[in-house]
Amino acid sequence: MTPKRPVLVPEEVWEQAPEAMQVVVSGLVTYYEQRITQLEAEVRELTTRLNQNSQNSSKPPSSDGPHVKRKPPQPGSGRKAGGQPGHAPHKRVLVPIEKVDTVITCKPDQCRRCGGSLTGSDPEPLRQQVVELPPVQPQLTEYQLHRLRCAACGITTCGELPSGVLPTCYGPRLASIVALCTGGYRMSKRMVVSFCRDVLGIELSVGEICQIEQTVIKAVAPAVEEAAVYVQSCDLNIDETTWKERWKRRTLWALVTTQLSVFTMATGRGAAVLQRLVGKWYSGTITSDRAKAYDSQPLRRRQLCWAHPIRTQSSDCGLT
Repeated sequence: MTPKRPVLVPEEVWEQAPEAMQVVVSGLVTYYEQRITQLEAEVRELTTRLNQNSQNSSKPPSSDGPHVKRKPPQPGSGRKAGGQPGHAPHKRVLVPIEKVDTVITCKPDQCRRCGGSLTGSDPEPLRQQVVELPPVQPQLTEYQLHRLRCAACGITTCGELPSGVLPTCYGPRLASIVALCTGGYRMSKRMVVSFCRDVLGIELSVGEICQIEQTVIKAVAPAVEEAAVYVQSCDLNIDETTWKERWKRRTLWALVTTQLSVFTMATGRGAAVLQRLVGKWYSGTITSDRAKAYDSQPLRRRQLCWAHPIRTQSSDCGLT
């Protein structure tokens, strides 16, 4: 195969050179062209990092150097704080009277001017609704399991808990509230202990909070598995980020649809994990940040053998 002549080498000089020299020169030129392209990409990346500051990235203002000029503060609009004249009012909507627990009628006894007595009723009285929580009083139920001895054979038999009652010290509603606090509201376990003690009047330890979390995880496992199967038939927005679980590095994957989102832990962020999450025969559209897992060689091979290949869309918005 005749080596390709470099652009910078004149044709008459190239033809006079031996074939071995042409091969060496062509290889060197190809190598250095690739090396220059690589170095230019690294320079662009480093330049981008060098130009980052608190105004164009998530870096704090304290990391800015003296060369960074911040935008001057914008002058005030001159308007008063609060709602402006002409804006649509936002008022609390009154609950229908049939859903009110208690109605207290407040009628004046005498005229505020002359002091005369007043009777009758106002057909359209002013309505003031006050929402209040009832005093929180934990409901404590004790199950006494009797152990009785048989008069015929002498063996003892112990009573069993009713169906649906777990051998724990907490009920399903309390477990749901604790899991909501630690999971949905991101409260620490010690904060949940204080909440249960101060608001609910229930004494729990940090270890019991962990046990309640594991109980709720097992209870919702069928629903989570059903959601994981459901998202495999939908168009997905997928993103992943590093996470720590029990002091070990993990990857948190998020699969978002228009109806629900599924979060799962994995030990990696490669194409094998992605295939396990979306299913082997996934035929929807994946919107991602074009990480390596979404454009890896195994995925490209699967696109050739699938009847409905994965279609990926580029997105700069992350979910983490």
